[in-house]
Amino acid sequence: MWNRQNLIARLQKEPPGERAHINFYPYRIKNKFIETEIDKKLSAVGIHLYPEKESIFFILIKRPNYNGYHSGQIAFPGGKKDATDINLLQTAKRESFEELNISMNIGELICELTPVYIPVSNFLVQPFVFLHHEKPNMIKNHEVAEVIEISLDELVNEENLGEINLENIGLSSVPAFIFEKCQVWGATALMLSEMKEMLK
Repeated sequence: MWNRQNLIARLQKEPPGERAHINFYPYRIKNKFIETEIDKKLSAVGIHLYPEKESIFFILIKRPNYNGYHSGQIAFPGGKKDATDINLLQTAKRESFEELNISMNIGELICELTPVYIPVSNFLVQPFVFLHHEKPNMIKNHEVAEVIEISLDELVNEENLGEINLENIGLSSVPAFIFEKCQVWGATALMLSEMKEMLK
């Protein structure tokens, strides 16, 4: 199903943007928060795709528990743009190397997804999609509690959509991807939803 050329062609279509996001943020409808244009923190993530077990997989990470907004959450490798980064693409590559030891010199850049704003931390996140010829040799650092591998077959399976309760942060009935290995909501779910739409 996931022929390399076909996969690249699908992911290089025009990103659907908010049309793909809308089902995943009823709890953060735009009129309930202000997307500030002042001091917005720029960041980037890497979505790394690779062939494995007759499918294509991507990498998610679980953040360790700490005293912060994104403690214990499921995310893509990535982080804030450093002053030394020449652009956000370098940020995504550098963070992927620092967090998972994924070399900055491997992986073909396929596309950029629509930036996602995270109101609670005032981050504007730019996702970059990379396609590898083989599974990267990953070594997690202290910023990663767990590495989670999910197939594109799981992503496009409509049965993996649902809602979860996050009563610990005052949210209920939050739209999410409910995979066997993890539950994904929030900004990461918005990015996955857009990629899923492009893969159709």
